[in-house]
Amino acid sequence: MNRLDHLRSKPRFDRSHWPQEWTSEWRIQVLDLFCGRGGTGRALDDWFPDRMYMGVDIEDYSEEYPGQFLQADLINPDQRPFTGATADVVWVSWPCTAYAQPSAIAYGSSDEALKENPRLTDEFREWLLSIGGHYIIENVPNASYYGDLDANVQLNGLGFGEDFDNTRVFETTFECPDVYEQGEAEITMNVDGDQSIQDLAEAKGVPSAWKKSGVRSAMPWQYVYHLLNHCPSVDIPGPVKEQQTLDSINGNSGNYMMFYGGKCGGHICEGRCHGNHGNPSSEAGFNETIVRENGETSIKRSSFKL
Repeated sequence: MNRLDHLRSKPRFDRSHWPQEWTSEWRIQVLDLFCGRGGTGRALDDWFPDRMYMGVDIEDYSEEYPGQFLQADLINPDQRPFTGATADVVWVSWPCTAYAQPSAIAYGSSDEALKENPRLTDEFREWLLSIGGHYIIENVPNASYYGDLDANVQLNGLGFGEDFDNTRVFETTFECPDVYEQGEAEITMNVDGDQSIQDLAEAKGVPSAWKKSGVRSAMPWQYVYHLLNHCPSVDIPGPVKEQQTLDSINGNSGNYMMFYGGKCGGHICEGRCHGNHGNPSSEAGFNETIVRENGETSIKRSSFKL
């Protein structure tokens, strides 16, 4: 898969200079808007205490969402529940019904789908900038194609070594590298007809009980950690691509770890590294990274020589 030609190369609103943890009273680090049952929330739950993230949706998912939950209308400006500094970063899963390809079929045309469903607006962006230090807005590629989403990041499952594609584009207020690869996915996103949802649910780490629409729309945990790892206002490790010795790369001793998007975790880099050595929150000489095995999440620490 080539990079979509309608994506931005830089963030539209670049807040990379904003400090970490700019909120002083609320201590909500991540506000998860249009959260649904908790695809993004399940990823947040593996790293943040419940009190440090909150999901918001017009439907009542309080029994399913893993952290704090608030039921509210986010589309109507007069009904939005927050004003002023609220969170360090706001994650937005804006409804994709205006942009998704099945909507064009259901409404008779893409124009009708755009007309009949809520679209992302600058007014909404202004509200996000007023309540959060940073924001991440995700959607299907068509949201960027139609000009509503100023996406600057493209991710897919194949880029993270997964067996599904699930291409998503993101508009962020900070720079973040793309992670995507071309290829044929073994697990299809098309679960219409008699195709089972079980394989896709297991690959994404969400319950198959969420059914087809819930599983398809669930955000893979790797996407969440990759984006938040590059967000200046939160401190979270990124998913690891692979670990190998420096001897296998350039003949130097020590350990080497490459993060997705070309972020180097060792002390000597070649190729795509941009000079970001190691996790900034880690102790000197160590990398801390998220590892998932058999559905369990843990922190893996590995040493490297300075």
